[in-house]
Amino acid sequence: MKLKKEYLVLGVIIAGLAIYLYQRSTDRTHYTLPALPALTAADITRIQIAGLGKTQTLVRKENRWTTEPQGFTADPKRVTEMLETLAGLNLTALVAESKNYDLYELDPENKVNVKAWQGDQVKRDLDVGKTAPSFRHTFVKLAGDDRVFHAADNFRFRFQSGLDEIRDKTVLSFNRQELQEIRISKGTTAATFTRPAPQTEATPSGQPAPPPIGWQSSDGRPANTGDVEMLIGELTGLQCQAFIDDRGKDSFGDPAYAIALKTSKEHALSIFAPTETDGPYPAVSSDSDHPFQLSADQAQRIMKDPDEYVKTGEKKDG
Repeated sequence: MKLKKEYLVLGVIIAGLAIYLYQRSTDRTHYTLPALPALTAADITRIQIAGLGKTQTLVRKENRWTTEPQGFTADPKRVTEMLETLAGLNLTALVAESKNYDLYELDPENKVNVKAWQGDQVKRDLDVGKTAPSFRHTFVKLAGDDRVFHAADNFRFRFQSGLDEIRDKTVLSFNRQELQEIRISKGTTAATFTRPAPQTEATPSGQPAPPPIGWQSSDGRPANTGDVEMLIGELTGLQCQAFIDDRGKDSFGDPAYAIALKTSKEHALSIFAPTETDGPYPAVSSDSDHPFQLSADQAQRIMKDPDEYVKTGEKKDG
């Protein structure tokens, strides 16, 4: 009888503990995540990033994004990543209500505040903290809400890096498939290389036309096509090391090296001698409104002697 009573007491204790644990567990999930306003990347017209002692503002102007107040073109890839993050922001869980923000790098010294506008309306206003231990979430806090949430994806780095130089450093852009002619000059030496258009008609014998030859010099000598293609690879989507904003494009004198590229329009690159040994090379381009610097390695890969592009043993004398 005594044993039966002990079992009964033990059963009541277990049942009570089960009810307590169940209620405690369900209490933790009895919250509603904030509903975020609907937003697409195409809707966003302005982004402001502030934190870590810096502020960066980006504005959509027609088909490109620019920095304010400088008016520099922003890097399209980096802006696209920001737009996709803001449009697709997805809160997945409540993390804390304790206001102990330094645990999540959401305190004033470490947070990155991001605002996104659609026209005159702010559609996103959030503080971005550190990456969660899962590396698949980011701690965030919404404006007007003291709670800390998990947001899907690891994205703090996209906005933190945006506080630094987000300017588009592409200074030469062309379609290499449309390239018809390359003119190179270095000091007193110059050369022009062309790529013949492919033949589309059959030969008189009825045989298919031979494949087109590669690049050749203006006097018909075959060029070292591999080297020419490597040069084109260096120039396609050329990005500078930094811009020179305190000088005009016409303030550098005669270039040490110049390249002109002919596609459906003309593109030109002029490189000037560096001011110090192993230092960057000043340069200007038809595709950039501002002078810029190329690293020594970049410039030296580009600045080969024009004669080196002609096949060895096939140069004309004198």
